[in-house]
Amino acid sequence: MKFNRVRVQLCNDVPVAAADYWEILLDWPGIKKWMPDMDKGGPVPLLRSPLKEGHEVGKLPCTRNCIFDVSGLPPGIAIPECVPETLLHVDHVARFIYYNMEGEGPFGLRNYLATTEVDEISPTLSRVTCAGRFDLPEGAPTDLVKGVIEAVYASILNDIPKLIVKQSSK
Repeated sequence: MKFNRVRVQLCNDVPVAAADYWEILLDWPGIKKWMPDMDKGGPVPLLRSPLKEGHEVGKLPCTRNCIFDVSGLPPGIAIPECVPETLLHVDHVARFIYYNMEGEGPFGLRNYLATTEVDEISPTLSRVTCAGRFDLPEGAPTDLVKGVIEAVYASILNDIPKLIVKQSSK
């Protein structure tokens, strides 16, 4: 079987302090706090993201099990109900993480490895860069899968700052 290697990257300046952004990003099971329901513009609703038994925030590796509602998928589209994502490395000084998706994902996606960088530009402005790479079997809908990953990265870039602003206005 042949595979196509796919790369995705999104970067944006966000109007929040890097330390605040970093704190939300590292709440590994807390993805539902900032990611809007995926049924509002996303392909598959994320129901919950509990940590794998025995895993805990702040201790690596740390795996969250992203549980999706796959009941509304069109016939012929198979996506795993549970997609484990494991935080493998955290550099608190450089504000850099990398994580992977365990096993095989949607459409035979494999070898997914992603990074997120949070750079302080000023006390109230940060640059966030999300990048990932994965392999898809030849014939898989590359543009569709790439679009889903880009939508997740766009949420990381846009929705975490919204949560921070909302929390600070309380």
